[in-house]
Amino acid sequence: MNQNLQDWLALSSVPGLGPATFSSLLNQFHAPTRVLHAKPGQLSRVPYVGKEIARAICNQRDTSWPRDQIMRALDANVRIITLSDPDFPAYLKQIYAPPPILYVRGEIDICSRPAVAIVGSRSFTSYGKDSAYRMANELASRGITVVSGMATGIDTYAHRGALLADGYTAAVLGSGLDHPYPAENLGLFRDICETGAAISEFPMGTKAEAHNFPRRNRIISGLSLGVLVVEAGDRSGALITSRLALEQNREVFAIPGPIHSGRSIGTNRLLKQGAVLVETVEDILSEIGAHLAPTTRTGKARLVEDLTETLSGDEKKVYVCLSDVEPVHIDAIEQETGLSGTAILTSLLSLELSNHVEQKAGKLFRRKYPTSTRSGQ
Repeated sequence: MNQNLQDWLALSSVPGLGPATFSSLLNQFHAPTRVLHAKPGQLSRVPYVGKEIARAICNQRDTSWPRDQIMRALDANVRIITLSDPDFPAYLKQIYAPPPILYVRGEIDICSRPAVAIVGSRSFTSYGKDSAYRMANELASRGITVVSGMATGIDTYAHRGALLADGYTAAVLGSGLDHPYPAENLGLFRDICETGAAISEFPMGTKAEAHNFPRRNRIISGLSLGVLVVEAGDRSGALITSRLALEQNREVFAIPGPIHSGRSIGTNRLLKQGAVLVETVEDILSEIGAHLAPTTRTGKARLVEDLTETLSGDEKKVYVCLSDVEPVHIDAIEQETGLSGTAILTSLLSLELSNHVEQKAGKLFRRKYPTSTRSGQ
């Protein structure tokens, strides 16, 4: 069993020793093994340590817990990586007091790609849900990793938007990876782990608790070039993530919401404070463009492009204004396209017969995609 990894785990489990103190010790001693073998006087002189933590480090003799963590991670198909690991995400390593240890299920290398976090309220509107899904879908289709916290609400639709673009998404959890939270997103958790990554700094066996989530949020922003807040009330946890992003010198983006909606109080306040107003994905790309390599569109975005090239002029106008999340009423199609009702109905019938559009009750229409693409809605 890897002794070096055991030493990292042993040091991380010392009571009262958080990421800032861990980083300070690494700066002084360069490796956990040397920290564990240092004398109390040497340790207590290190910033943030003091006599109490120095004694706790010197009394750390438990080898069973690190071994248990390694075995539990193996059983759950989870990899444990440390700050010294070459696969540790470069963006995250740059923040103040980065997590010394990450538990990862899936492909950690997606976090070495340019990433944008999408966060918002657990209590959401259809406007917020659609916005999160669309932005994530567009970003992922351009090769950008979408990071979120797998909470119910906006986070869920951000992950799903990325997955349905056949793109990359990373979920940062406020629990151990053997206790994914919330329970209703267990299927989403499995989908994310299949092609993306689930990440936590919390040891195996850790259950979700309220005080874990602010720590989780600093990793969400730390992995990303910027944080997009979709919907946030007055005290939303998404506002904590945006504040952490500013402290980490990341961009903060916000989608404006209705002025009378309580779920838009936080986002509209961010805009007043200088966040970048986002109407389309191009507003995000223009801010982070210097970090991006040329990419090609993939997944559903490519399907849309390929399909629209084969459509007639009216069919193309109708199809482009439809969504694959929320059905669109025929009156909204008429308003957006400027076409007559007859022309719209003719185009919709043609698209429906070719299995590109489906009709819902109440003159509502939604895009359809070939069944070979990943489904998650």
